[in-house]
Amino acid sequence: MLNYPPQFTKFGLVGLINTMIHAVVLIGSVELLSLVPVAGNLVAFLVANMASFMMNSYWTFKVSPDVRRYIKFFLCSLFALGLTIGIAWVFQALGLHYGLGFLGVILIVPPLNYWALKRWTFTVH
Repeated sequence: MLNYPPQFTKFGLVGLINTMIHAVVLIGSVELLSLVPVAGNLVAFLVANMASFMMNSYWTFKVSPDVRRYIKFFLCSLFALGLTIGIAWVFQALGLHYGLGFLGVILIVPPLNYWALKRWTFTVH
């Protein structure tokens, strides 16, 4: 069995919880508020991003949240999104199955995002 550091495991659990938050907000936005799916996903992303920031601040990295950290967190989130799209594009351009691209995303994006958050966003000075 793989032995991940407890902090990385917490980061992964926050990611799973955050995915559920995104799904609930998306469904509520589309079904209850009658938003189009793109708008619903934007709302869901923003809500889930803030929830992820709070959970990672208090539980994963044990630092106080503040505006400066949230800006860094948001930039890391945008970088992770860009990386996800870039990896998907490369696999598509190579004519490979999108499932392989998704596997690439899973293997590359979370560890890099964790590293960026640990080394830049949640550093304590």
